[in-house]
Amino acid sequence: MSEVLACVDLSDATEIVVEHAAKIAKGLGDRLHILHVAAEEPVIAGYDKDSMGVFTRDDRAHQLLDEHQGLRELSERLRSEGLEVMPLIEMGATLDQILEVADRIDAEVIAVGSHGHGGMHDLLVGSVSKALLKHSARPVLVVPVRAST
Repeated sequence: MSEVLACVDLSDATEIVVEHAAKIAKGLGDRLHILHVAAEEPVIAGYDKDSMGVFTRDDRAHQLLDEHQGLRELSERLRSEGLEVMPLIEMGATLDQILEVADRIDAEVIAVGSHGHGGMHDLLVGSVSKALLKHSARPVLVVPVRAST
């Protein structure tokens, strides 16, 4: 059985990454896993563009429930199109979790989006897609995603 792993951040990029990964999964005739890696900690102080406030455990629980609901809705839509879909939420370091899940499911290919922020953003924040290309022993499909303005 061939397994395809689509890695999503639940941003506007999610739809296009999943669309490409679903095409591959349908071509292989097997299963699509949609992975969202949730951060273990709340947003780092000073990097949040929204006003700072108290972030409680209840806030985090609601955030995780919302993320889970988004994955479930996306998965149900794809299932209605005849694709076998497995939604996954993992917590931890994004790159480590993607590689661990890819190994666990024996992924044929990993699909991930690239927002194309540029060198300075990659230097300060990092680029998951670049890190995957460097560290993955599995094929990686990088889907270019441009934010609409």
